[in-house]
This record gives sequence, structure tokens and C-alpha cells, in this order.
Amino acid sequence: MDKQSLGLYIHIPYCIHKCGYCDFNSHPIKHDEMETYIDALIIEMSHYSQKYSSAGQLNTIFLGGGTPTTLSVSQLTRILEECKNQFNITQGAEITLEANPATIRSDELKSIRQAGYNRISIGVQSFDEAELKLLDRAHGIEEIHSTVDRARESGFNNLSLDLMFAIPNQTLGGWENNLRLALAKNPEHLSTYNLTIEKETAFGKLQSNGKLVMPDDDHQLELYKRTIAFLKENGFHHYEISNFARPGKECRHNITYWQNTNTLGLGAGASFYMNGVRSKNTNLPAHYIHEVNKRQTAVKFSESLEPRQAMGETLMLGLRMLKGISIKTLEDRFQTSFKTIYGDIIASLQEKELITIEQNQLRLSEKGLFLADSVILEFI
Repeated sequence: MDKQSLGLYIHIPYCIHKCGYCDFNSHPIKHDEMETYIDALIIEMSHYSQKYSSAGQLNTIFLGGGTPTTLSVSQLTRILEECKNQFNITQGAEITLEANPATIRSDELKSIRQAGYNRISIGVQSFDEAELKLLDRAHGIEEIHSTVDRARESGFNNLSLDLMFAIPNQTLGGWENNLRLALAKNPEHLSTYNLTIEKETAFGKLQSNGKLVMPDDDHQLELYKRTIAFLKENGFHHYEISNFARPGKECRHNITYWQNTNTLGLGAGASFYMNGVRSKNTNLPAHYIHEVNKRQTAVKFSESLEPRQAMGETLMLGLRMLKGISIKTLEDRFQTSFKTIYGDIIASLQEKELITIEQNQLRLSEKGLFLADSVILEFI
């Protein structure tokens, strides 16, 4: 195992409110369950820290959700202290906490920073009150500003903001205004996602009943193109399909994921990939707690990937990054000829000008970037 590529993801499944578009594993807050949930997390953590003791050091830790900031400061501190006790953590490791402006008090941020979290990702989504209401968000504009400002005052010098575009009725000018207001907060990182409707969500039901109409594909593409141009003009590096960063501030944890290298996942619904084995925990927090207390793990599904399947997934994830993927590195990792397996696909995609190969590096072309989902599926 590569000692320099291990990341740790910890899922906190609680939310004060499930947004209409959300299909993540999130559940209502149960205060009487949360401490028991953390107890289970620590049992699971101990199990895997012993199992993968030869993995060496953690380079990244990422608390996601759900909403991690539904936990108290003492609970968040306890989780990170246990990570330090049970794993060797690289000096200067990136330790990210996802935060929702509606679930974190400004006076808590200093204590969270002092606990050791050094990167914060705030789910802004929009600076427009009407859009926040449409998106079913629990926070308002004032909470965004106070949370971001206090995070800075508390010593967070690595700040990421999440924004969403292609919201119904959103104009190009409205989206540009969101981008401007985000940049005024001087973040190191921006994640910009187009709103997608999943079938089983509340928005999915509204759409199927004709009560929610999404912007057409041409308008969504116009919004995406403007995002890229605007953020590049303002000094951001476009390093992944939906992600932009100041130089050197790319999300190291997500890069580990996109490189399809070892990432351990803990918590209800967490997915992880270790040494060619893909696993997923059970979703419901109560079931997760029961399973961990019974057998130290809560894996519901696990499979060893065939080399061809693992290679395809590595390509699928790697092509999300603008720099693409090294063909030589891919061949060395899987001990097979890239051309033998993908020669016909590559020829077809090159003919359509959807990919480029330069200096043995495979990447999406500009045209391919705007059709990324369909291009990437060719390798699965």
C-alpha cells in the first residue's frame, strides 16, 4: 500500500432538515443517539486502524455528511482526538470539516479550529434569498456572511464554498452575481455544482408532477462555461470538472478519491476503497450502531474489483481532473496495455475531438469537458 495516498472519510449522517434536492445519506437529528453514534465510530475506527496499521500515515481527514456541524464542539473534538490516537497523521495533513451556516454558531468556530480542523467547507449554495428558499435551505444570507467571517477570524485560512447553478429561473446575470459575492469572501476554493434532480428526492417527485421545471441543456451549458471563464479571470485554477482553487489550495482529500487510491470510510453509509476492495456501510444510523457494537464493522456490501473493472473506474475518476491521467502510471498500476484494452474507444473519442493525448497524458478536450459524463461512461 502506498503510504502517501491514504485518506480518511468520516460520515456524520444527521441534518436539521433534508433539502428537496438531497439524495445523500442524511437523517433527522436524534440527540440521544448522537453520542452513541460517536462511540460506534470510535469502535469502527479502532478496528480499521489495527487492520491497516501497515498503511502508514493519514494525509487527509474529511468529515462530511449529512451535516457534521450538527455535532457539538466537544463531539467534533473527540472524533479528531481519536483519529490522532489511532492513526499516524502526517504533519500538515489536510483536515476538512463540512459546515452548514444554519447549524454552526459563530462562537464555536474558534474551538473547532483549535481542535485541529484546518480546512472548512461551507455549504452556501446561493447568495440569493429566493434561490435559497427554492432550494429548501435552512439558512439565510446573514448566516452565510457571519459564518464565513467568523471562520476567518477563528484562524481558518483554507476556506471552501459550495455553490449551485442551473436552479430553476436562474439567469446568467443572477449566477454571475452569486460568483461575485462568493469571491468577495476571498475563498481559497470553490465547488460549483449544477442542480441535478434525483428520482427519489422531493424535487424528483415535483419534477415528475410537472411542478418543477429545470433550465434547458443549452442554458445549463452557458452557465457552466461562464463559471469557468469568470473564475479563471479571477485567478482560480480549474482542476476538476466542478472544482476551482487558488494555486496550491486544491482539495487534497478529493484528489485522493479521484485518483482512485486508498480511501477509508467510517460511519453510516460511508463508502471506501482499500487495496482493490470496494465496500459500503449500512445507511441507517441505528443499524450502523447495532452492527458496529456487534461485530466492529457495519459493511453491508463489499466486492473485490476485477482488474479491468478497477482500471475503468480509475479512468472514470481520473478524467474528472483537468490534468487527466498518466497512461504510463495506469499501465504500471494494472500491469496491462492501455491501447490493447481501450484502443478502439480512444480512436473514436479522438476522432470526435472529445479527448487529447499529449506526452502520454490522457485528458478531456475542451469539447469533451462539456460532455464529460457521456465521455467518461465510454470507459466503464
